[in-house]
Amino acid sequence: MAERIRFNPDVALAAFSGVIPMPTLAEINAAIDRSFGEQPERAEPFAMAELLRRNEAFRKLEQTVCAETRALAATLLKKSLRWEAFHVIRCASTSTRNESHCRHYDSHLLTLLIPLKLAPDGVCNGDLLVYHPPRVAVSTVSNVFCKLRHGIQRNLPFPFRKWLTLRDLRRGRCNRVPVEPGSVYVFNGFVLQHANLDVEVGERRSLLIHYYDPGYSAGLSATVRRVRMLWDRLRKNMTGMYPG
Repeated sequence: MAERIRFNPDVALAAFSGVIPMPTLAEINAAIDRSFGEQPERAEPFAMAELLRRNEAFRKLEQTVCAETRALAATLLKKSLRWEAFHVIRCASTSTRNESHCRHYDSHLLTLLIPLKLAPDGVCNGDLLVYHPPRVAVSTVSNVFCKLRHGIQRNLPFPFRKWLTLRDLRRGRCNRVPVEPGSVYVFNGFVLQHANLDVEVGERRSLLIHYYDPGYSAGLSATVRRVRMLWDRLRKNMTGMYPG
């Protein structure tokens, strides 16, 4: 069993503006649009990320933050983690509201959030919510317990989950993170509890890339990912999208 891992409590979400050119975003969105067409063409999340990696600014940013995370893992875990990116497209709308207001910790030490398309501003437009304070010490047992607790919360009725989220916002328990297409947002979702608002009007699209699973879930996270990917294929989901 992995030992308890301790983090610096001064964890923040970093924003990098103007990294992704608008033509690249348009190309990715066009590919996603085709996945909703009469003859849907699958929009593979990995292929979308490869379009981003053609851009030098994104490649350099990815290399830098990955190197910093590997150094963090080497210091805290005393081991080297393999580069193994996990890509997810999230298309949020009124038809996917059950996937919103689901607070959780990521299984990975590094997450890149790339907004592709925004919904109109309003009470709920799919914005990212980050809870505080960050957790500073994690063990396999405590992490698995958190995942089970969040799994129970995920299955609560949507109106109740939404009410809890809006209450937390009013009480200052979490911060709303406005984003802009073309920018990249970097954070440690393993430490920061987070969720997303639902989308009341229109559609919001994001690409999420997760890196470096330290293995503090007793295999639970990897199993859930495999099941989600299988279910995604069986239901012929052409966007390759499932809850993050």
